[in-house]
Amino acid sequence: MKYSSIIALSILLALSSCTSMKRVVLLNKESSESTKVVKPTTHQLIVGDVLHIKVLGVQEKAFEMFNVETNANNTQATSANLYMNGFTIDSKGYIEIPTLGKIFIKGLNIEEAKDIIQEKADEYLINSTVIVKHINFEVTILGEVVQPGTFTVFKQNINIFEALGLAGDLSDYANRKRVKLIRDKKTFIIDLTKEDILNSENFYLKPNDVLYAEPVSNVRLRSSNAQIYISAVSTLVLIANIAFGIFNSN
Repeated sequence: MKYSSIIALSILLALSSCTSMKRVVLLNKESSESTKVVKPTTHQLIVGDVLHIKVLGVQEKAFEMFNVETNANNTQATSANLYMNGFTIDSKGYIEIPTLGKIFIKGLNIEEAKDIIQEKADEYLINSTVIVKHINFEVTILGEVVQPGTFTVFKQNINIFEALGLAGDLSDYANRKRVKLIRDKKTFIIDLTKEDILNSENFYLKPNDVLYAEPVSNVRLRSSNAQIYISAVSTLVLIANIAFGIFNSN
């Protein structure tokens, strides 16, 4: 009776502790060299990028001719609306803005593209202001995360930890030593337990990157069915205890 109870307790503890604390901690291994955080990457505009461009001036009627969406105070703007009214870089690297015409911006970053468009706008307006935003910067996060999906990034850059935060963080079953980054048809294996990632060229993500968090190799139970297994084992142990008790009494 004593030994069977100990065995039962051990089994229950093993089942209820599917992952160790060490496995869920990020950056728990120091780099062999001094760690230096890399600078954020600057996205170079490519064919297919969609930009939200607004040309503003002192007189509203004067700048309406430059904008597809003329209501600058539209409070019901959505990502879909921005995309539909955005300017897509064509196969030759140009965007076409009303009145300003075609402008080549492929290979430039957002700031450089803004400066070129600003120069064109200044030919028509006095004291004009140009606003340029990249509106189809998306990353996809799959696998062992709380909320997998494709997420739009509303900033110039995003690092891998910020991206995982969008997906609700890694699950307890994620293999933090093997997170796959798929970029431009190439796959990189990232170990999030090492500080080296802070100095890696893969620390900052690029548009259309895909992160896939692999599960740990020894995962057997999920939180959704762990209770079923524990209950089954408990029942078997109880039956064994009763059987041992009857056998010993005889």
